[in-house]
Amino acid sequence: MRTVIYARYSSALQNSRSIEDQIAICRERADREGWTVVNVFTDYAISGAAGISETNRPGLNAMLVAVAAGGVDQVLAEATDRIARHQGDSFTIRERLNYAGARLFTLSDGEITEINGTFKGLMDSQFRKELGAKIKRGQRGTVAQGRSPAGLAYGYRTANRIDDRGQPERGLREVDREQAAVVQRIFAEYRKGLSPRMIAERLNLAGVAGPRGNEWRASTISGDRKRGNGILQNQLYIGRLVHNRTSKVIEPISRTERIRPNSEAEWLFQDVPHLRIIDDETWDAVALLRGRHACHSAQAARRPKRMLSGLVECGECGGGWIVLGRNQMGCGARRGGAQCGNNRTIMVPLLETRVLAGLQERMLDPELVAIFVKEYHEERARRSVDMRRERAKLSRKHQEATQKVERLVTAIAEGAGSFAEIKDVMHKARADRDALAEQLSTLDALPLVALHPTIANDYRKQVAALNSALSENSEAALEAIPILRTLIERVVLSPAKVGRGVDVAVHGRIAAILALATGAPTQDHMYVNGGAGNGDRTRVTSLEG
Repeated sequence: MRTVIYARYSSALQNSRSIEDQIAICRERADREGWTVVNVFTDYAISGAAGISETNRPGLNAMLVAVAAGGVDQVLAEATDRIARHQGDSFTIRERLNYAGARLFTLSDGEITEINGTFKGLMDSQFRKELGAKIKRGQRGTVAQGRSPAGLAYGYRTANRIDDRGQPERGLREVDREQAAVVQRIFAEYRKGLSPRMIAERLNLAGVAGPRGNEWRASTISGDRKRGNGILQNQLYIGRLVHNRTSKVIEPISRTERIRPNSEAEWLFQDVPHLRIIDDETWDAVALLRGRHACHSAQAARRPKRMLSGLVECGECGGGWIVLGRNQMGCGARRGGAQCGNNRTIMVPLLETRVLAGLQERMLDPELVAIFVKEYHEERARRSVDMRRERAKLSRKHQEATQKVERLVTAIAEGAGSFAEIKDVMHKARADRDALAEQLSTLDALPLVALHPTIANDYRKQVAALNSALSENSEAALEAIPILRTLIERVVLSPAKVGRGVDVAVHGRIAAILALATGAPTQDHMYVNGGAGNGDRTRVTSLEG
């Protein structure tokens, strides 16, 4: 009987000698039976559910083509699971062999008929699914022990060891100090305002090898938000091992493996504090920035190249001013055909110089600060009265809720009614009490604005330092531009009242200005207008609480 042998093993993690072993025992059976082996076909490290096309399983496909060409009486394999682990593939392969006049014979079950082939195909397919479930269960246990069931993340190296029983203990990790420094650099640069693309370019220019020894890419740093991967999203850097973020699924037509993100409710977490690389403050700051960028389109999230990009308005029509040519700005609405009489232009460096001068010299005028502080404290006094009234109301409700919980606890202890009847009431009473306690804890008075006599000089020094940073180098400018932009609400350009050129009115965020001078957290909701053009004077235009 003219026979072809087929052998296969599934994974690159298995022993490749499995193929040779399968072929050897098949040849032994053929020799005992007097069968003539005319050819041998193999598939190395390919799943039995990968499909039967030439692309998916070239060895099996070549075997089917050879059988269809004639001159073959049977296909010999160790077991049906070597032929296929997919019910549809099992049926199709048997059908094609039968059509060519050949049979399928395995060492485990003998000749495969339609009946036993159907049962074996079902069992082989089910075993593959059960094996996947067992692997998942084993990975859960590995995570619970603080060991990694997956690949090696950038910033770490393996620390596997032999346990007390002499067995290998795998999945252990330790921090790679050299790579950890790169991770810290990436987080620091992103926090300063550099985009993932710019960070990748800087790392490549510095000759820093990527996670796989190749070049860095923006996607490696930013990752995919749904899948939670990438350097900036890897929670292992804050000492938290995350597992089951994704699942592998098989696309039914092409049989290609796809990665599908799981819902966060399915993720598994395990604290591994010895693997921390990034502190919580840096992690939270980066997460906040990423959240802001996620709320905008790619165009809106693009970092401004210039200090005043998107901040300059036309004093005539209210439209935005744009760069018309090399370093020259003009009214974009007029350029687009709008009926605007503001035909003036200004060179970008000159405009930036005048705006910085206005920020440095006019924005903390004593009269201006006095008006701001007066309005701020009056608003604070009004809100404090409302807060005290609200606090008294919440305190009374919290006391009543606490007393209710205590009465219910006493009733249960004394056997008044069954617990089943009053547990819902108890649950609601506790929830009300805790919610009121949380409201009380977060209800706090507005912070005082304490201004040191030297605040104006301190502020001017800070602006001067930022101005110097703009001309030092690209890295210093990238840090200075976002800070300067927080001080400016908008810049309004109008035709000069006297002579040629434009008058420049800078509308500043006074809360941000005070924060720069005092080191306090920035608030963006209080504005001041300072003139930087000829004949303008400093004045407060609006104060919002």
